[in-house]
Order: sequence, then structure tokens, then C-alpha cells
Amino acid sequence: MMRASLAARILLYFVIVIVISATIVGVGLYQQSSNEVDKQTKDLLTQIVDNAMNHTDMYLKTYDRASLTMLTSSSVKDLLNLDKSDFVSYFLLNRPIKEKVIQPLFINNPAISLVYLIGYNGLSIYEHDVEATEFSQTLLQDNLERLKTITNNDGKLTIMDWSFMDGKLALTRKISDRQTSKIYKGILGIEVNIEELKSLWEGIRLGETGYFYIVNDNGKIVYHPKAEMIGEHLDAQLLTKLKENQNHIFTYKDGVERVHFNRRSDYSGWTLVASMPLDELRAPVLNIRRTTIVTCAIALLIATIVAYRFGQSIIRPIRMLVNGMRRTEKGDWTHVEISGKSNEMDHLIFSYNMMVSRLQELMEQVYAEELKNKEYLLKRQAAEFQALQLQINPHFLYNTLETVVCYAVVQDSPEIKEIVRSLSYMLRYSVRADLEEITVANELKHVMHFMNIMQYRLGHQFEIDVQIPPELLLSKMVRLTLQPLVENSFKHAFPDGIESHHVIRIEAMLDGDDFIVKVMDNGVGIPEERLRELQAKLAAQTQTPLTGRTEREGGIGLANVHSRIQIVFGAAYGLSIANQASGTGTVLTLLMPSHSSRRLPDATIN
Repeated sequence: MMRASLAARILLYFVIVIVISATIVGVGLYQQSSNEVDKQTKDLLTQIVDNAMNHTDMYLKTYDRASLTMLTSSSVKDLLNLDKSDFVSYFLLNRPIKEKVIQPLFINNPAISLVYLIGYNGLSIYEHDVEATEFSQTLLQDNLERLKTITNNDGKLTIMDWSFMDGKLALTRKISDRQTSKIYKGILGIEVNIEELKSLWEGIRLGETGYFYIVNDNGKIVYHPKAEMIGEHLDAQLLTKLKENQNHIFTYKDGVERVHFNRRSDYSGWTLVASMPLDELRAPVLNIRRTTIVTCAIALLIATIVAYRFGQSIIRPIRMLVNGMRRTEKGDWTHVEISGKSNEMDHLIFSYNMMVSRLQELMEQVYAEELKNKEYLLKRQAAEFQALQLQINPHFLYNTLETVVCYAVVQDSPEIKEIVRSLSYMLRYSVRADLEEITVANELKHVMHFMNIMQYRLGHQFEIDVQIPPELLLSKMVRLTLQPLVENSFKHAFPDGIESHHVIRIEAMLDGDDFIVKVMDNGVGIPEERLRELQAKLAAQTQTPLTGRTEREGGIGLANVHSRIQIVFGAAYGLSIANQASGTGTVLTLLMPSHSSRRLPDATIN
């Protein structure tokens, strides 16, 4: 399971990296391409529409300027102010206006098909090409009111959505007898052949199915590539979208979703629209996306093969190492074969083989040492058994001491009696089996019997100052830890003998979860170098079972006390030694857990 899982993870990680990389590249490329296409589309459509609008406006302004020449003619002004009943003057003005004003327009602008002048006084003049055979003054007069309504009232050129002659572009403007006057007295009209404009518009190419068309404000189609659409009205919903999205690209679906861009000419009032199918615009982006997907698929396939081979190059040596370890676990010290490629895996296998060789050597040494230790332990146990056979039975000692007491009573010697009883108590106390279930009171009693014997040795009374609160007398502590500290003070604190000013004081206190017992004296103290040695020795003392080894003849050493406290309570506790701050005397401190916080082991030392 581990082998398959590792190989699968390596392969999976490679695939994930490739997929994520390809996705990021593909999405980023697609998004960037889409934005670029949208930008280029807008630029293209904007350029096409702007060019078409500029050329269209320039074309129309040519006839706008041409019509302005008629307004400067005095004959035209006279016609506008002439009475309708003055036929003589009308006929006299008719010829000059046609020859000097209208006919030059036809000559300079071959695309003009009809020029007419209608006065509000009921008089009119017109000139047309040979195609308009059915045109008449009556037709002009009948449409005068209609022309008044649809022609701009500001004197500017008006592009109408109908004409007198079929297929012509009609341009009209209201005129007065003075250029600065806003009181209009007639209408000037020009109808031109729209084929020139159509040739301009038909030259616009918008792909295979894109097209360009023009509508006026009323929605009537002025130009469309399909001739049958000219003169028809644009779909109302599309016309609304055009007005709402002027100068912006938008999509509109009418069977096929198409992209539209439009601008309205302030001069002509026409809205010029460029339209292209959305699919045609998106074709380059779709090609990029397909190419990206195919490229990513090929890259993924190649990466998967490479990842598999790479994974196998790692997994195969690991499997060999795992098999070697399993055989080594069973005691078969197996060396793994090196491939010889001198790569990292070969270095790893070489290190493993070296480790196996050294472990094999070490295990053989351990086995040999264990055999020696077993032989040594057997010999030691035999020696200890022999030593135990030679030991005196403690009960024999107790009975002997009791016999000495009886003789002391018979001989009336209270000193011998008291010394022997104290010694008997101390002997019984020292061979008790319990190690930690001892109260402070028990330890103090043991110290009291020790002091009874010491007083006879000293030859005078010497009392220890005990400052322990009564509530702490029943606190538990390790057996035989207090008396060795008192004995140590007698031996080392007063080397020149005990004087009346010498003091040994025992204190006990609680500090949080700690129970502290201190033994202090006002002796000579410990030299600094010796003190550092003792502190280092206690710090290095390990928690090993008590072996009975003593540090000095005739008593239990300080290191022994420290070791037994650690055996019972752990390495955080034990004995510490320091000189008093006053410079005289020593402080021996026993640190043990308080009764409420301690957790004692079940083992005891016999």
C-alpha cells in the first residue's frame, strides 16, 4: 500500500502541476486573446463607421455648399417676394434663374437629378434631368405643406426620408430673402443620385457575413447591402438598442447573435451601423482555445510519461531499501545492490549498507557483552549469597542489645541503658522496609536518639533548634534523610569542637506544591572550591537504584540522600548545598513535593 501510494502521489503531483499550469496559461491566454479581439473589433468597427460617416458628411456638405449659392442670387430673392398674380415678372425671372443659378448646379454636380424652388407665394421653378418626365409644378405645390413640416426650421440642410424621384436622395432647406432673416419664404430642394454614396458604402467589408447599413431617426433604412431592405423600417427593438448604445458595442440576437456598433451623424441625422456575427468575431479566440487545449493535452501526456519514469526511478530503489529493512528486522543482515549510476539514491543505498554493517558489528558486540554481563551477574549473585550467609541476623543484634540493657539495669547504669536503647531504636529504624511512608515526626525522633548518643560522645548537652510548625509534623518524607544531614554538620561544621555558641537548626515549610526541609548551622562553612565540587556531583547524580555504597565511613553520604529522594520523587527534587549569606555556616536543603501534590511509586527499598 505504501509503495503504490508513494508512486501514485508522485504521478498525481506532476499531473496537478501540469494541469494547473496549463489551466492558468490557457485561461490567461484565452482571456487576453478575448480582450484583444474585443478591442480590435471595436477599433475596426469604430474606424469603419467613422470613415463612412466622414465621407458621407463630406459628400452631403458638397450639396449643402452648392445650395448656398442659390441664396445669394437676387433673382431668387425677387421670386420669393413676387406676387402670385404677376405672371409677367414670373416669366421674366424664370429663365435667368434656370440659366444662371440652377443649370450651373447640374454642370458642377453631375449626380443632381432634380432642383426645385417653391415659394410660399405659390410660385415655383424646377429643373430636372431627362429621367423625370412626369414631374410638374402641380406636384410641387401639392407637397408644399408636407415639405414645410419635415424641413428644419433653422435654415440648415434637411435630409428627407422620401423623394419626388424614386431612388434619389432628397435634400431640402428653408430660404428667406435675406441671409440673416429667420422669416422663411420658400423651400429649396435638391435630389441627387445616391449611387455614388452606395459605391462608397458597398466598399465596406466586414467579413463573410458582416454588413454595413444606415438608418435615419425614424428607423427607415437609408442604405442596406440588400436592396430590398432600403426604404423598409428597422426592427423597433433593434432601433431602441441602437439609440441606447450609441458609440458602444453591443450584441443583438435576431436568429443569429450579432455584434453591432453605431454612430449618429449630427450633420445628417443618420445612424451608421456596422454589424458582424459574434461567432465570426470569436473564431480566432476559439482557434486559440482549441490549440491551447490540444497543446495542454499533449504536454499532460508527455508529463505523465516523464512523471511515471521519474517516479519509478525513485520508487524502485526505495522498494529495494524497504525489502532490505524487512529482512534486517528478521535478523537477516541484507545489503542492497547499488545500481552504479552514482546518483543520490546510490549514495543513500551505500549509506544504508554501511549502517547495516555497523549495526551487525554492534549487535555482535552487544551479544558478547551480554554474555559477559550474565556471567558476571551470576558470579556476583553467588558472592552476595555467600556474604548474606555471613551476615549477623538483625534479631540477634536486637536481643543482644536488650541483654546489655538488662545488665545495665542490674548494674544501675542509666547512661549505658540510654545509649543502648537509642542505638537499638536507630538500628530498628534503619532496617525498616518502607522508604517514603515516614513522617517528619519519625525522622525527628530518629534524630533525637542520634543526639542522645552524640551527647555522651561530646560530654555535654547540645540541643538542636527545631522550628517546624505542628501541622507539618505529619508530612511525609523519605526515611533516613534528616539524620545524615545533622551528622554531616557535627562532622564538618565544627572541626575544632562544639562551643556554646554553635547552633544547628531544622526548619520546614511549604512553598506552593513543594515541601522544603532545611538543616542550618553556624559552623565554618564549606570552601568555595569544595562547594562547587559537591554541587556538581549532586547535579550529575543519576536516578539509579540504591546500591548501599557509602560516601564516607560510618554513615550514609549526602549523595546517597540526594539519590534516594530522586528515586522516590523524580529528578526535579533532591538535596542542595549552599553556604549561608552571612558567610558562616552551611544550609542543606531537602526539596520534596507536598503531600497534596505528590504521586509516589509503589516500589520500596528493603
